[in-house]
Amino acid sequence: MGLQIGVIGAGGMGREHAANLTALPDVDVVVVADVVSEAAAAGAALAGAESSTDPGSVAARTDLDGLVIASPDHTHAALTIAAIHAGTPTLCEKPLADNVADAQAVVDAENAAGKRLVQVGFMREYDAAHLQLEQTMADLGALHHLRCVHRNTNVDLKRDLALVCSQSLIHDVHTTHWLSGSEFTAVMTQVVMTGERIEHVVVLGELANGASVTLEFVEANYGYDVEVEATCAHGMVIAAQPGQPIVRSDGSAHRYIGEDWFGRFRAAYQAEAADWIDSVRHRQARGPSTAQGLAAQRVIAAAITSAETGQRTAVT
Repeated sequence: MGLQIGVIGAGGMGREHAANLTALPDVDVVVVADVVSEAAAAGAALAGAESSTDPGSVAARTDLDGLVIASPDHTHAALTIAAIHAGTPTLCEKPLADNVADAQAVVDAENAAGKRLVQVGFMREYDAAHLQLEQTMADLGALHHLRCVHRNTNVDLKRDLALVCSQSLIHDVHTTHWLSGSEFTAVMTQVVMTGERIEHVVVLGELANGASVTLEFVEANYGYDVEVEATCAHGMVIAAQPGQPIVRSDGSAHRYIGEDWFGRFRAAYQAEAADWIDSVRHRQARGPSTAQGLAAQRVIAAAITSAETGQRTAVT
């Protein structure tokens, strides 16, 4: 019998995790939970698991070897805390919570447990292009400036600033923490609107190591696109785009980008799942931590405050 894994959340992200885990050797997804019964049943069928409409009860189970939480953002904190109390190694999708207070509560619960149990789903640490950039930066001296551009295809959703920041920009915040090895000290945010829809968000950040960072987010309609570039003391490096063939036809040449993050980061999600399962087997959590999830949430909170006040805002 393989590792007994539970998955909470049977939307697109939960199904992605369930499929990736099921594909690994000696891993059995035994329960998929979602408050929507049809979604729970469909997710369970994908993994050959039982279904549940009670995520809280699944999070509190003590017979699971590991738990993935991919439910709506506002549920992450409470479910992760329940899993910590049950002593279950957990992969919680980002964000760790949808506000600083709840993220702090998760950190406090894990500290009280006396051991690390949680990995946060900042999966760009497993992306080949990001890893190549990190390795190249090491040979170029001190970081002077980091620029992260995040173009998403949610034009029709009309997300507010809090959702854009916690669902999308928070990835770039963590990328900055990871690649720079430093923390934000202050941010300044500019938001461009088209009618009632957010068109463009720019966050200018100051880091404790003296470097600066520009985070750009665009609600694009052409595809899902992520760029990262680092300017260092002895040169600069730009992250490679995913390897896709260039097709020439009908008098033009094009390379497929993709319409969502699943296509762009599918290999990273698979690598994340494999590494997390290995950490479960060795009972030693690794990867992005709850402390890093909390740090990212603090930056997001400061960025929102800056947008609301029009002022440079310190990051606590």
